[in-house]
Amino acid sequence: MKKEISFLLPAILFFASLSNSILAQTDYAIRLNGDTVKGSIQILDYDLIDRVQIKTKDGKVSSTALQLRCIKKNNQLYRPVKYDNTARFMKVLIDGYLSLNAFNPTNQAAGWNGRYLTKRDGTGMEVPNLSFKKSMGNFLSDCGDIKDRIEKGELGKRDLEKIVNLYNACMQANTDESFKNVPPPTVIESEKVLAVKNFMTKVEAENFVTKKDAIDILKDVQSKIIKNESVPNYLIEGLKSSLAEVPSLTTDLDNFVSLLKK
Repeated sequence: MKKEISFLLPAILFFASLSNSILAQTDYAIRLNGDTVKGSIQILDYDLIDRVQIKTKDGKVSSTALQLRCIKKNNQLYRPVKYDNTARFMKVLIDGYLSLNAFNPTNQAAGWNGRYLTKRDGTGMEVPNLSFKKSMGNFLSDCGDIKDRIEKGELGKRDLEKIVNLYNACMQANTDESFKNVPPPTVIESEKVLAVKNFMTKVEAENFVTKKDAIDILKDVQSKIIKNESVPNYLIEGLKSSLAEVPSLTTDLDNFVSLLKK
């Protein structure tokens, strides 16, 4: 029995080492240009702009929250968020059209106790302790049922995650209904319509966390194009954000965005 253990020990140590190496490689940062930097990541809090230090095989790399799209550390996604004249890396607790993020409030001990909401259109709001009904109702007013339930007290701060999920479901339903009611084009499909279909196929072939969000945005874009409407900037920025963790699509994304802006 001892001989068997002695024989297996080197193999066990090898696979343990390999497993740790693979886990370490899962940490990465994505720059604004889509480049991915892999390595061990340390988040550094500063007065105004958070920074990260990335230990790669070639040395250490430092970046600020203004230079990165997102980071992933220990399988947790973080995104830079502008908050109270600062730029903070916040934990993404729920990712969607409406995202729920956690952060460390200024001058408080680290604990990720603060909560901040961000929409794909670029707007955001810290979840308030006071005037929750009024502030949240106004912020989520584009889903009237949720606004009413918050203002009536049926949904409170203790239901924050439920509110976020309900709002995202509401936005999804609105998107599906809008897309369903769009009549099919009666003429040969334009270059942009073909481009969005081709790009959607490429996105569907990938496997990543925000895939559903990217597809939903592309459906919105397709609907706008078919109706000969301009594609609003918040949809383009939302698409970029949802594909931030897919560097293999960076070139296709840049070409697609350039076509949309023609």
